[in-house]
Amino acid sequence: MIVGADSVLMFAPFSNGKQGISGHLFITNFKISFVTADKSSYPDGDNNQAPQRNKLLNNTDIPLTCVEAIYQVSSGDKRRRLLPGMNITTQTKYLEIHCKDFQIHSFGFKFTIKENAQKITDAIVRFSYPGKENLLFAFEFGHNSHLDEKPPPEFLEQGDWERELERLQCQSFWRVCNVNYGFHISDCLPEYFVIPSSLQNNDINKAAAQFVDNRIPTWSYTYCVNGASLVKMSQLQPESDFKNLEDKMLSAVKESSGNEKDLFVLDLSRHCPSLADVRTSHEKFRAIIMTDSAKDFYSSDSRWYSNLENSQWLQQVSSCLNVSNLVVNQMIRESVTVVLKEEYCCDMSCLVSSLVQLQLDPEYRTQEGFQSLVQREWVVMGHPFQKRLNLIWNANSETEQAPIFLLFLDCVWQLLQQFPSSFAFTETYLTSLWDTVHVGIFDTFLFNNVRHRRQFLQNGRRLTLLSLPSVWDWKFHLSDEQQLLFKNPLYMLRNSYDLDKVVESAKGALRHSGEKLRENCYRLLLGSSPPSTYMFALQDTVLRPEVTASLIKVWTQCYLRWIIPAQIVGGGNPSQYMQQCILAEEVICLRHKLQTLMDEAHGTQQTLGDESRRARGSRPNSGLLFGSTGYQTTSKHLSSVYITSSFPFSPGVSQHTQHSLICGPLSRYLKDTAIDPLDEAQDDD
Repeated sequence: MIVGADSVLMFAPFSNGKQGISGHLFITNFKISFVTADKSSYPDGDNNQAPQRNKLLNNTDIPLTCVEAIYQVSSGDKRRRLLPGMNITTQTKYLEIHCKDFQIHSFGFKFTIKENAQKITDAIVRFSYPGKENLLFAFEFGHNSHLDEKPPPEFLEQGDWERELERLQCQSFWRVCNVNYGFHISDCLPEYFVIPSSLQNNDINKAAAQFVDNRIPTWSYTYCVNGASLVKMSQLQPESDFKNLEDKMLSAVKESSGNEKDLFVLDLSRHCPSLADVRTSHEKFRAIIMTDSAKDFYSSDSRWYSNLENSQWLQQVSSCLNVSNLVVNQMIRESVTVVLKEEYCCDMSCLVSSLVQLQLDPEYRTQEGFQSLVQREWVVMGHPFQKRLNLIWNANSETEQAPIFLLFLDCVWQLLQQFPSSFAFTETYLTSLWDTVHVGIFDTFLFNNVRHRRQFLQNGRRLTLLSLPSVWDWKFHLSDEQQLLFKNPLYMLRNSYDLDKVVESAKGALRHSGEKLRENCYRLLLGSSPPSTYMFALQDTVLRPEVTASLIKVWTQCYLRWIIPAQIVGGGNPSQYMQQCILAEEVICLRHKLQTLMDEAHGTQQTLGDESRRARGSRPNSGLLFGSTGYQTTSKHLSSVYITSSFPFSPGVSQHTQHSLICGPLSRYLKDTAIDPLDEAQDDD
């Protein structure tokens, strides 16, 4: 602990400073934390934890790397933003901490000793804006952690790249080069990356200096159906006279395309928002959604849509998706290799390239594939997370800050809304990923590039490196039960279960239900046999989202989850998700019962041993919320967790609030379904 203060008030959200809890506020080199002994002050006592809370943090903890802005309210309700180096002489009445996850924490010092209030205010400002990397908690944590888990493929080794080339069947045209081993060519590129097979290392050595940050054309993806590839490159240096070197590089890219078609070179600076555009838009958008006052919320409600339009945030999302569609169409319809050109090739090129691959390749729509994509295109290829997230503060750091990764996640969320059964993960996964970015102990999103990471972890030592966990090791910070909310039941039904037999059985029953019924009501179902994906509005393997204004929505779970007046009690996407989980679980239950009856009818059970009979008798584990390892095995969750549109991030309503009159707990979702929480225990018997 660095410093602490007693008799601090933590105000309840949207209480206008009239409701709060008294306790101890302290700051460590990891977080700002509020602790109270009066657990009865919470609506549900110890059970008021949000279901999707990180293992490393409590509801009243704020990682220092998550702090966006700090505001001091002094006497006369004078409000000012506090920055490092400011002289805090006036007495602090309230302290507002605005976080990067869009939450606001308010603390009052009415009963706190003035000197202690000033000390902790000064410490919060100082440690929330570290000026050096060794002040980050990750530096201290890395010295003392001992991680045995083997990390997932990180594309730091040559073999990871080669396996990806083999998966896409393009290893004959592209090769993994080690010309940057020891970061000899570029500080921003990894030691291994993919280039056209016809290029020699000498060619790279000659040409690299002519490109901004030495970012030569590098491979991102090949659409194996027609060989069209996706390549990224930075612009030539402004003073460079060696345009012929760029032409030679692009000629090699064209040769690796396997056809004679000209390359489609797309200058992203002309089609995508700039860093300044994204930063300005995000600041305006935050001003709309960041409020802790019911009065301000309701007074701005009538201007919500005009303010939203003025922020231009949804237009930025639409613009990125539109560019992605353009690239996809060139690769699919024209079979043309596309080269994404950006000044530094580390921001919009990462975003557009990742979106294109999500639209083209179902592999990246699984959780593992998506993580591999982010690791390769963002982390390894050098998106400057530390600069864009403003983790290290200096006088000019805010000019380099821009939430490009959040913009990408928002685009992915839009895809998920338009193609709900095409992704194995859910919006809860995307929101959890954004929150984890700001925890500050994972090496995945802490650095600007691979070399920066290497230097930090080595810290001048030659024998051993600092050890930091990967963000993809979800067990490190979320429980198995919490990770169940990452799984999409619609995707599971579409890809894991053969529903052809179900449809055929239903058709067979309908044939005996009468000619008129057959002709007038079920004509479509009685036609040619539909695929198992019929009931999910079958989408093509390639996703082509609509980008019109009416179809681009606000990601409410991420942006509005802390705004209590905006919560929909018993509604919103979480309620739909619960019903989808129940639908999937009912299909599994009924399919299992049908199989059991068929086995009994054919005498299969008698030929099996006791162990095999028990295995066949127990319901298959869906891995979903109400599955055999899910919430239904924990009566505490079924009886105490209530659903709002902010689930599972905000504790929301409880059984002690008026909302319990109109909103039941999770157990109510299981009422009148084919799922009985006791079925599993009975089956096991």
